[in-house]
Amino acid sequence: MKHCSVLLSLLVCACSPNELEEVERPRPTEHSLAPDTEGLQKERRKAWFEEMHKSAPDVDWQEIERKNGLAAITRRNALAKPQAWQPELVHWVERGSNNQAGRMHVASLSSDGSTLYAGSSKGGLWKGSLGGTDWTPIGDNLYGGAHWMAVVPAPVNGDPDVVLAATDGGLIHVTNDEGKTWLEPTGLNQNYSEVRRVVVTSDGTYTIFVLVRDTGGQNRLMRSTDRGESFSQVNGLGGYEGDVWVPRNGGSGVYLLRGDSLYTSLDNGDSWAVVGSLGSGSSSGELAGSEAGAPRLWAIVQTGAGRQLHRSDDAGASWSYVQGVSDYWGTMSASIIDVDLFAWGGVEVHRTFNGGGSFSIVNGWGEYYGNPAQKLHADVPGLDVVPDGMGGETWYISTDGGLYRSNNGLVNVQNLSLSGLRVSQYYSTLTDKNDSNRIMAGSQDQGYQRGTQPASIGTTHAFTQIISGDYGHLTSGNGTHQVVFSVYPGFIYMVRGTTPGLPTATMDFPAGETHAWMPPVLADDQSSGSFFFCASRIWYYERNIPFWTWTPSLYSPHDFGISGGEYVSAMVFSPLDAQRGYAVTNHGRLYHSEDRGLSWTQSTSTGPTGQYFYGTALVASSLDVDTVWVGGSGYSGPAVYRSTDGGGKADRVPDSTGSDE
Repeated sequence: MKHCSVLLSLLVCACSPNELEEVERPRPTEHSLAPDTEGLQKERRKAWFEEMHKSAPDVDWQEIERKNGLAAITRRNALAKPQAWQPELVHWVERGSNNQAGRMHVASLSSDGSTLYAGSSKGGLWKGSLGGTDWTPIGDNLYGGAHWMAVVPAPVNGDPDVVLAATDGGLIHVTNDEGKTWLEPTGLNQNYSEVRRVVVTSDGTYTIFVLVRDTGGQNRLMRSTDRGESFSQVNGLGGYEGDVWVPRNGGSGVYLLRGDSLYTSLDNGDSWAVVGSLGSGSSSGELAGSEAGAPRLWAIVQTGAGRQLHRSDDAGASWSYVQGVSDYWGTMSASIIDVDLFAWGGVEVHRTFNGGGSFSIVNGWGEYYGNPAQKLHADVPGLDVVPDGMGGETWYISTDGGLYRSNNGLVNVQNLSLSGLRVSQYYSTLTDKNDSNRIMAGSQDQGYQRGTQPASIGTTHAFTQIISGDYGHLTSGNGTHQVVFSVYPGFIYMVRGTTPGLPTATMDFPAGETHAWMPPVLADDQSSGSFFFCASRIWYYERNIPFWTWTPSLYSPHDFGISGGEYVSAMVFSPLDAQRGYAVTNHGRLYHSEDRGLSWTQSTSTGPTGQYFYGTALVASSLDVDTVWVGGSGYSGPAVYRSTDGGGKADRVPDSTGSDE
């Protein structure tokens, strides 16, 4: 099993709850951050993920993940069939969060308009009521999530809708049994590197178009006329990253942005004609349209001068420049019924009510934290507009904090993910050893969360978001929530989980140190309220008792930064001997200590190749003081190594197949 950097749902073994007094918590608050912090942290997060997924130069870790994911779909498809015999399984129970949704990408209605389908980043595909209740996962066995989607009625009345789901990374699957099985359509190359758009015609033919990019850099428009069972190419765009749009209100015609030219097809892709040119010299672009016009078309294109917004009022025959575009993530859409309403998404949603004469944002990203039910969360990967069946339309806005809808053209929004859409992404969790219902969790972009209310078997916790942002490495000296430390990319965060009064505090990172984007911290189990900070050197933050302040000092003079950018990525002490310590760097070098981390000795192991192994997990045995496990990426070697001689050397741990590769 390969290392996974993000958990999509928090699972714990079911235990009996104990009653403990709950402490009043404030609303989630955002830090005093610069306006560009969201974008900056996004880039740093991506770099951190790449660092964790280390592999040899000739090894593509993403391709390994892709093959593993496809193999998992095949296994799950087989398990969906009736089995004559199955061994007794030890079941895990999902515990939360039930009310803190993470990144969503796409939304679509069922063929009869009564059900809402929603696709998440890595949490699969879900369906629920139009009001955002009764969410049910139908894509637990769908690797990669659902960034694009098409829903068409089944060929036989009464059968479930046919749902096509695609990922940004180029995977395309179809289900006709509500997600029990997911199959690859024929005619597609599953080595596509990208899916740029999925649309389905509303003219009664249920033709599905998928715009893909192959590993050779060629873009292709693929078409299915049999409800996603098979596809064939109908247009080659070459190296240009274009876009496709079709009317959503029953109208006909297919519109294709290819280079600077706008093409149309009146026979669903059999033939194409050039309509007009933008004249912008663009290298890539996205397309949207409003059926209220002729239609009116909008294009955001990448040019040498940056991203530019262009508009056509005559179905693409002529175009005019509107303005430059910033804070744009490739997300855009236009109203079906209001020719002047258009929007694009980035950190925030930018909209115009007057055809591009002026733009405003729906709300600032910081406003979410005071009103999660009616303010958009930051970061918008998807905007979808669908007819409401009564002459109006509904906007669906996919954010890093769940799915929203607007019934009045983006004037107001409503959060549809406050209950049951369980797609949070967690970096770290900590369950109070005295009460399994006390769970703290650090999430990706959904803040520091806490669950305290008892949840019976088969139900999930509702978590409270204490503070926003990204948090990881939750650690407690005694295993309870009395004092818990964690990190945000920029400071250390402390929560006193069961102590009345001021519950939180923050501390700065030590200056001048090399460390991870989210550096590990380790609570000191020998000194209440103090902790270790892992960087190129080990620091110690000592609590100034009786005050809740800390004094940092260099704990060990040992410099782990042998190579440029090297730092300690994990550290642990043996529960059997407080003097025995273990550490691993992001370059895979292993160390052990006999004096509680004051001095360190590097392992002589021929085990994990330092350049290609990333150590992210260290577990010291509670039965044998000389046994310790280290877990890492595993893409160019085993994912787990073990030492049985106190860290002197580490041996490969074979996987479940018996292989050590």
